Parts: sequence; C-alpha cells; structure tokens
Amino acid sequence: GHPEQRAKAVVSTQSTGDDNFYNTGTSDTSAAEASSMVGGNYGYGQKKRRINDNVYRFLVPAAVVKVIIGKGGQNIKAVKSMVRDCKISIYAQGSNNADVPKMAPDRVMSIQSSFESLKVILPHLVPNMQLGAEPEEYDVRILIPAHTRMSVNGKHGSTLVRIKTESNSSYFSIFPDPLPNSDEYIVKIINPTIEGAAKALVDIAKAISSTKGCQSVAFYDPQIWTPGTKGDNGSFTDNPPLPGERPPPPGEEETSESGTKEERVDGEVKQEMNEAR
Repeated sequence: GHPEQRAKAVVSTQSTGDDNFYNTGTSDTSAAEASSMVGGNYGYGQKKRRINDNVYRFLVPAAVVKVIIGKGGQNIKAVKSMVRDCKISIYAQGSNNADVPKMAPDRVMSIQSSFESLKVILPHLVPNMQLGAEPEEYDVRILIPAHTRMSVNGKHGSTLVRIKTESNSSYFSIFPDPLPNSDEYIVKIINPTIEGAAKALVDIAKAISSTKGCQSVAFYDPQIWTPGTKGDNGSFTDNPPLPGERPPPPGEEETSESGTKEERVDGEVKQEMNEAR
C-alpha cells in the first residue's frame, strides 16, 4: 500500500513486508484441538523466504496484541502519524495459511521501515510490548535469521558486549536453539528503560542488516508445544515474559464463545477478512 495509507485490519499470511496490519491473531481452536496439535509441525517451516532488508521481526506476548493496536487501531495510527513510511503487521495466519492457534502464547510483529524511522517507532511500541503497564524492566525479543547470529555476536562476542554495554541492558542473550519449525532465533534484551531497550533493538537490526537477506529462511509461526521439549529457544513458552498485569482497555468488546473478535479498525474488519480469505 501507499506509505500514507491508513492502518487496515487485515488477516494475513506471513509476509516479508506487506502492509497487512492487524490483529488479535486468534482462531476458534478449542482446548481439545490445541492439545492434539501440541508439539506438531502444523505444516510450518516448509517454505523458505528472503526477508526484506527493511523488515524487522519481533516476538510479543499474545496478551498484549490489543494493547499494541489500541482501541480502533489508535495506537498504531499514532505511530504512523509520526512516521509515515512505516508498516506494522501482527500476523493472524501462519505460513500454512491457517489461523495461528488461539492458545499459542506469542505473536509475530513485523515492522517495515528505515533505521531512522525505527528509532522513532520503537520507543512508542516497547511499553505496549510488556505484560505490565509499568514494569520495572523492559523485556523485548527480536527474531533473527540463523545465518545472522555471528553478526550479532561479533568476533569473540565483541558486538554483543558492545550493544549490551551501550544500551545499558541488564540482560542480553542470543538463545542457542531456533524457534520450533523455523530458521529464526531469539535475541532477548532486558533493560531498565524504554530508550535503552529500543536502542538495543535498533543496534541489533543494524548489526544484521548486511547479512539478513543473503539466505532464505523458514519464518517462525506461533504454535503450541510442551515446555522444555524444543530446546533452549527463548520463546514465551519456555522463557516467560516478565510478570505484570494490565487492566482491559476501556470499551473493548469481549471475545465471543467461538473465539472470534468483534473489533473494528477503520470499520473494515469484516470486509478485509473476507477479501483476505
């Protein structure tokens, strides 16, 4: 879409940077169905794609998706009003073209923008990526392709140490195992300030910029597995986010029994959903 195109509510498949904004990322997966899928491959990981140079992928708790979006998309619209060239997507469907499991604890958020715009965007997004409204520290996780790990680590860990020190992060780690059914790894940062957490994410994005698009990778899609069965991957399943609670946003409509959401962004949800399918 055009850079100034308003935020849309679109249910989309995984993308390397399409303007597919939305959503709570829920399906009508029942507890019984979820149980039967635990630890499976869901048909994920079969397609490998090159990620666009200006696209950055993050893992966020499923519980904060509505907070990131804001009522009627107001939080995303506010970000886009400051940086017109950005595109923010939270995916409702995986690479198997099916809705991601409702009970999966995470969602993938992608941002398409320049580095300069990323510096503006992230300080506004980092607070809403937390479970707690006023956390003592900020827990942020960026996804990096397998072949870029050395770029983040640097020779003898030099790049990792530099980013950690310059951002004043209390924790900075590239997890040793990939996320299930994917070629993506998590870099987790814990930082006492919003600005520090955002700086660390931008510095990681810069570190992988020259190698990110060199190889095709299988993107991670939200899924369910038994904790401890998929290695040390830094996921929210195996490595829960910092604790915290948020009151439900005022005026938000509840999830129906079927698990569908009756939210609206620009009043276009139903139409966009039908077109996307």
